[in-house]
Amino acid sequence: MLKHVISANDNVVKNKSRKMRIFDYARSGLREALLARIEEPEISIEELRRIVHRNILRAIVAGEVIEKNPHNEVEQALELMMHRLLLFDSAPLIGFKRRSDEYIMMIDRLQPLLLDGARQYGAPDLIVRNGSRLCLVRLSMEIPRRTPDEATKLELGSMLLWAERNPLIKNEPEDIDVVRIGWLGTRWVKWMHRASRNWSNQSRSMISMDIEQMARLMMFEGDFKKLPAASSNWRCLNCPFNADCH
Repeated sequence: MLKHVISANDNVVKNKSRKMRIFDYARSGLREALLARIEEPEISIEELRRIVHRNILRAIVAGEVIEKNPHNEVEQALELMMHRLLLFDSAPLIGFKRRSDEYIMMIDRLQPLLLDGARQYGAPDLIVRNGSRLCLVRLSMEIPRRTPDEATKLELGSMLLWAERNPLIKNEPEDIDVVRIGWLGTRWVKWMHRASRNWSNQSRSMISMDIEQMARLMMFEGDFKKLPAASSNWRCLNCPFNADCH
């Protein structure tokens, strides 16, 4: 029985659903530190370390971590993220950081887009001007492969939907590049693909279907055991409901 679905209004379940692993909060802190570094190149390493450290400690104090003894893993997570941060700073593929600030615009990822009556969060992390072309950049703190699969590519296309509705962006899709910079194993890698109106339309269709399926699930009154389960066990490794879902 899926207890976290059946008891969706239970406060205990709601609190548990917010919990993640230490390294998830460390990666979130890393993203915040990377953006701070891009926005203010002269910021000290000590301040960047504090940004990552603060994000981890906040989650622990709020009781939002899965680990029973989270303080034992704080230092390891912090050092790992700082290693990644320093490699990002020296990676040759992040060439736009060396340009004038006028080439780069920081975007608030929590800036929603209203799509089919629902709030959709598809804003890029950065907009980078590259001559006559515009780069919509998404920073990913961990990726499974250099080239995104089809589902991930459609998700990245949500940045195009955001751009279409932004009155400050005049570029047509054909003049936009979608860029993902992500951590892959031991290094930062960049994937870039020229945008198209077809890609934008496909992303919109995927998001619309997701919204429709979520609406159906909210009204679901059938047998929860008949709902599709995860296809692989690894998808459940970091789920806070792993012990309760059977």
